[in-house]
Amino acid sequence: MTEIRTIREEEGEDFLHVMCDAFGLDFNRAYDVFFTEPMYDLNRKWALFEGREMVSILTTSPLEFGWGRAFGIAGVATKADRMSEGHASRLLQKVIKESELRGEPGALLFARDLRFYERNGFEPLDRVVRGPLTTSMEDDLPDCFDFDTVEAKYNAWSEAHPDRLRRDEKRWSYWKWHYRICTPFQSGYVCFEPNVLREHIFETPVDAMPLPPGTEWFGTTFMADQFEIPITNPEVDLYLMGHNIPGLPQMFMTDQF
Repeated sequence: MTEIRTIREEEGEDFLHVMCDAFGLDFNRAYDVFFTEPMYDLNRKWALFEGREMVSILTTSPLEFGWGRAFGIAGVATKADRMSEGHASRLLQKVIKESELRGEPGALLFARDLRFYERNGFEPLDRVVRGPLTTSMEDDLPDCFDFDTVEAKYNAWSEAHPDRLRRDEKRWSYWKWHYRICTPFQSGYVCFEPNVLREHIFETPVDAMPLPPGTEWFGTTFMADQFEIPITNPEVDLYLMGHNIPGLPQMFMTDQF
């Protein structure tokens, strides 16, 4: 008998085993992160069962844009010996229907292989690219903004267009959990992580970013074009795909689900 539902507390480790086996992760190293990260929610972890066997899994996360609510999909995986039997498609379609009933009619995900998701009603919306930045930093990074300042600046940017992702309290907790370093730039900021820039808000395009040499930019082509990010030879890393999404999502990869 096939059953599709969110998992129960005692099924969390089984879920993690399926995920680690599918993505080549070390179970012991992933354990603490899996159960303690701020977005962890049993009601967002879905599984397809054949009898008592957990066969296929995925995780959803709540999203909100100016036009309304949606959800992100991540970690779609099926046990190696049960692949090519249609389980992931059945799970995905069930989750889409149930999420619509929950008031989340739109779905987003990041994918490397378009074909599976196109067969399940998703369409490519944007490309996620990675590439070296032209940089100009000569001194140390300036002092960091406090969190309240960053939150206010992001919220002002987000609320200026309906296609931009809003961050609720839980999503901000997830953002802080990763320890983002944000430094002033023009009237906004750059959110710098070692060797990569994923988030930034500023007004005037520049020929070089005030960041250390060797820094890469990682984000969607739309965001790169909107801010005229000075990257060279960008390579496609992922595709942003959507189901029932009314606009072109504007979001940073700090919010990747």
